[in-house]
Amino acid sequence: MKNAYVTLLAVSLLTACGRTEKKQDEASPSSTAATESTPAPKPQNCLSIIEKDKLGKSNEYQESAKSIKVTLTLDQDTSTMPTAQGCYFNNSVTVLATKKSGSRVFKRTLLKDDLLYFTKIDEPIQKAILQNAFYKPTFNGQKYITLTMRLKEPGSKKTMDYTVYMNYFGEIVKVK
Repeated sequence: MKNAYVTLLAVSLLTACGRTEKKQDEASPSSTAATESTPAPKPQNCLSIIEKDKLGKSNEYQESAKSIKVTLTLDQDTSTMPTAQGCYFNNSVTVLATKKSGSRVFKRTLLKDDLLYFTKIDEPIQKAILQNAFYKPTFNGQKYITLTMRLKEPGSKKTMDYTVYMNYFGEIVKVK
């Protein structure tokens, strides 16, 4: 009697698994056809705050008291910000922390919007564009990384600096 139940259970599981795979196979061509039929958004003629030769270049920082190396790469983001003078491309910074052996500690891409979760006044950040990011040395063996994110408001050319404290997991701990 137990063998009949086990056999019935095995047959029903195999049948159920086979049906879900077939349904997924049938659903995938229609989903890919839907994504292929939608045209990609056309790039706008927006301005950039940063010169093209500075984008995509990596800046490496190493402290003698810390066993990690931090690499900052500033890139142009796909999002834009409309202003009275036209529109501007937003920027992002990729933070890559590696050990001296070369193994990765973490990799994180930061946007100016990441600062909104840690500040009380959001309006200046929303009107500004990320201009640059710098590594700020701490000269101690503490387990956090300090970055300075410089934002620039395109209309008034006003700059704001925010200090970002990140732990070794790539999480923002505090913003000043």
